[in-house]
Amino acid sequence: MKKLSAFFLLCLITVALTACGKPADAAPDSISTDTTGSAAQTPTDTDGSTSGSGEEDADPNTRSFRDCTVSVVGYSLRKDENNDTALCVEYEFENNSKSSASFSTTVIPNAYQPEENESLSDAAVLEYATPKKADDLYSAMLTRIEPGKSITCAAYYKLNSETLPVTLQIRDLRDSTAKALTRTLDLTGLTIELTADTEPDGSAAS
Repeated sequence: MKKLSAFFLLCLITVALTACGKPADAAPDSISTDTTGSAAQTPTDTDGSTSGSGEEDADPNTRSFRDCTVSVVGYSLRKDENNDTALCVEYEFENNSKSSASFSTTVIPNAYQPEENESLSDAAVLEYATPKKADDLYSAMLTRIEPGKSITCAAYYKLNSETLPVTLQIRDLRDSTAKALTRTLDLTGLTIELTADTEPDGSAAS
């Protein structure tokens, strides 16, 4: 059942990827981190405006769209099902609509990792990854919540590099004219977050 759920989730978010594949070539705000350990890094407030639309929020890590409010609340490096390093981004999703809704059916959480000297608009969208170990936050992307409720969920992305910055562009799935929540994540100094089935050297525990 878990494998079927994971397969369904991957199919759903892959469709979302093809619906909105190219980013706006803007200068997004940067999320700096205190890279002192393996715990999920928390975005810090930065000055400047985000690229995108939806309603402007006081917190630059938050965007209010037509039917929801989304916040980038943290990120870390994890192992995916192929034992490759993946980026795990945690989001808070608040349902502002009049009916039940889920994160995965309301927004498109795309990520990009341009090479050095490559513009954001030329960068390919990062593929989604499946976590190595069962993750309730990953599954929560499919969880439908009632109006006025909120939930924390997580998306995993396959990386081209463990050091180059990653730019997120979260868009409204139902309103293509709405500006995206655009944030840049600094991966410098991040270490892979260990899980119960992972040894310190990154290999699976026996």
